Amino acid sequence: MRKGYKIGLFFALLLIVIFIALLMWRRYIWREQFPDKLMEQNTEQQTQDGEGGNAISSSQKNNIRTTCNTVCIYEDIDKKDGTVVITEEKIPGKYIDMTRSELERALYDDSVQLSLDDKKRGFQTQHLELFSEDRIKIVRIYDTTEERNGYYIMAVKHEIWIFKEDKETLYFKTDLLLEDLPEKVQSEVIKGKYMDSEVKIYHFLESYSS
Repeated sequence: MRKGYKIGLFFALLLIVIFIALLMWRRYIWREQFPDKLMEQNTEQQTQDGEGGNAISSSQKNNIRTTCNTVCIYEDIDKKDGTVVITEEKIPGKYIDMTRSELERALYDDSVQLSLDDKKRGFQTQHLELFSEDRIKIVRIYDTTEERNGYYIMAVKHEIWIFKEDKETLYFKTDLLLEDLPEKVQSEVIKGKYMDSEVKIYHFLESYSS
């Protein structure tokens, strides 16, 4: 009886060892025959993990808002001579608790509805260059070139015409002809003779009208 029990136990253990060996052999064969499939599965898993991390990062980035402690940096550029002035100050109250897109929209609205001071300074445009919870940077473009409201006396098909400052906008046509003017004045008019006021234009016309 005991001898038969030992024989049965021996065969049971032998079967278990054979079963384990078969499993290991099949796994080895599968890895040898399908290495690309295994690598693809690992790569896919890593990609999914990476995408998940990016999604979290993007979500966190979109939720960033300015606070009362956010530092506001202004970089003012004057197109007249390229002068750059950088100032750092407390963020304006109207820009507190805003996301990047909300702040960009607010800056655009401010550009459309300029204050009197901005108009006097020659404000042209502004945009957001840096955005974080700690600090924001706004670049503002100005042009302090003084406006000139002068006029140009010019010759068009031998007729004397008066143009505005841009030399393109016609102010009015005169009855004078280029030949009615002294040669020296003709040369000046051909190049474009500048007058800084209407009074000077009328004096000029009276001087050479018959």
